[in-house]
Amino acid sequence: MTRRSPVPVARGDRLTLAIDALGDGPDGIGHVGDYVVFVPGVLPGEQAEVRITSAGRKFARAELLAVRRAAPERVPARCPHFLACGGCDRQHQDYGAQLRDKQARLQRTLAHALGAAAPVVPAPLAGEPFGQRHKVVLHLQNGADGGLEAGFRRRRSPELVAVHECPASAPRAWALAHAAVQALAALRHPAWDPDFAPRGLLRSVLVRATTTGEAHLLVVARQAHVPGLERAFARLHAAGATTIGVNGNPGELSQLLGPETRVLSGPPRIAERLLGTTYLLSPDAFFQTSPFAAAQLVQQVVDWLAPSPRDDVGDLYCGGGLLTLPLARAARSAFGIELGRRAIHDAEAAARANGIANVTFRTGHVESWLAACRRGELPRPHLVALDPPRAGLGPAVVDELRRLAPRRLAYVSCDLGALARDLQALQAAGFVTRQVRPVEMFPQTAHVEAVAGLERVA
Repeated sequence: MTRRSPVPVARGDRLTLAIDALGDGPDGIGHVGDYVVFVPGVLPGEQAEVRITSAGRKFARAELLAVRRAAPERVPARCPHFLACGGCDRQHQDYGAQLRDKQARLQRTLAHALGAAAPVVPAPLAGEPFGQRHKVVLHLQNGADGGLEAGFRRRRSPELVAVHECPASAPRAWALAHAAVQALAALRHPAWDPDFAPRGLLRSVLVRATTTGEAHLLVVARQAHVPGLERAFARLHAAGATTIGVNGNPGELSQLLGPETRVLSGPPRIAERLLGTTYLLSPDAFFQTSPFAAAQLVQQVVDWLAPSPRDDVGDLYCGGGLLTLPLARAARSAFGIELGRRAIHDAEAAARANGIANVTFRTGHVESWLAACRRGELPRPHLVALDPPRAGLGPAVVDELRRLAPRRLAYVSCDLGALARDLQALQAAGFVTRQVRPVEMFPQTAHVEAVAGLERVA
């Protein structure tokens, strides 16, 4: 006798589903009995016709075919590529409802992590709902006509979706990225094909535009040399590029940038200015995608830590000095720790450009340099800012913070799961979470960025 499968749906099934909730990621949630089905592009309270695209033991995924009963907060998506491209997942939801959902999700995360000690979450700090992304990455493929085609990745897929507009991106950055694709197409070099490596040359175009009017244009290719690119320099500078460079990336599809970047035309860095501080950015440097949100993050951190001329401040995972430099202005001294040497060079250049002399930058692992603080090789910090990668803090970093016992911590989070784990760990190490403020870094997505303020109590 054949045992019946416990999975109630199969790939290809069509069904009408009641949507119960939004998940922490890009999808809405429906159920077939107790079995969970994730569907993009739906909202709580809706009835949707869907097709199952995959069915596992614990959950299924489905694509939206039609909305049979719409939620009051549903709005028309502004972008024609919505749900085909993986860049946005909430354009179908009223923007005010998006912000309330992020506030509620952050509150649930804190309640789960901290229980009754969880602070009340205020509304997110938000600007305009579109045009906030000042960094644009267009991936390249060979078109059917033999030319270049530019696009974004599909959600959960390496496949490219050809795109011709992106309202989430800053118009100036978007226009320069497309001008670069057109200039590259005129050179007649084929795009890299990951299925037939090492065929082709061109991989991606990366643009970062700043509020100062400057912009990086970085061509990513299998090697750090694109024959004939110099013929396009005048055209690309006219389109808005301050700096033109090439990054050599012979690596995997998931890897955007390779180890070698060459600046071919223009200065080696461009300037961004936030809240009176000038930052200097290399073409391959990390910097927050939205200048508006970056400024909000800085203000929240500075306001919470409130350094005085008697305080020494540490900035862990400092990048190019986004938090270090404004903190140093008010403190006795500040130091920044970052694993990436290029980012440290940017931070040091920015410190010189701003005339900030009471700041020190070090390259290496955070826990090692915190131990050096205990040995007197760096000042023992009274205040600490943390902006860790998505995975959050490791146990060794938390233990060093426990030993150093700074008066206050400001923790910038880009992942709710890591935030929950780290706030629990820091609470056990003697730090209580006093406030957490969400900052809207990526409108039209489920992404939640937040700044937590903690005090030492033990």
